[in-house]
Amino acid sequence: MLLGTSAHHNTSPDTESLIIQLLLQQRYAEAYELLIQQQPASTSALYNMALCLHWSGNYQEALSRLDKIQLAHHVTGGNKLNTTSDYKQIKDKQIQTNDYLQGISESYVKSFPALVHDAIVRLKTDCWLQLGNYAKVVAIATPIAHKNYKNITEALNLAATAHDQRI
Repeated sequence: MLLGTSAHHNTSPDTESLIIQLLLQQRYAEAYELLIQQQPASTSALYNMALCLHWSGNYQEALSRLDKIQLAHHVTGGNKLNTTSDYKQIKDKQIQTNDYLQGISESYVKSFPALVHDAIVRLKTDCWLQLGNYAKVVAIATPIAHKNYKNITEALNLAATAHDQRI
């Protein structure tokens, strides 16, 4: 084996960049084709596969991929930028977007594990909502509701409304 190569990942940085570019272009079939060739699948590959499956409406399989993701448990609560007003302003605006529906790289996973965790929860919430399982929506979304992500707030409101209508 060459120095610096790994038997664990069959993805070059160029391939990972191409996958993210394909996702941005909404070429999900091509991205998925590249992603399923990765053995074993990395965190970013599993997440990006889940995005493709979510887009196609195959929510159960998307959930299956998301459930296979094992994030490192050394997720930290934040960074020093959180205290600056300009960062907070940017962050407050960003949580109102659907940024979790964008592809991610392994570098992103390593740099922002807490945000990857939140993205997984947000995508799972969308899947459970589409499947009409409001109890799962509440169970998975409630722990991050305090972060005020737009889709989480909307999903919890929909789940509450659905619950109220059944009573």
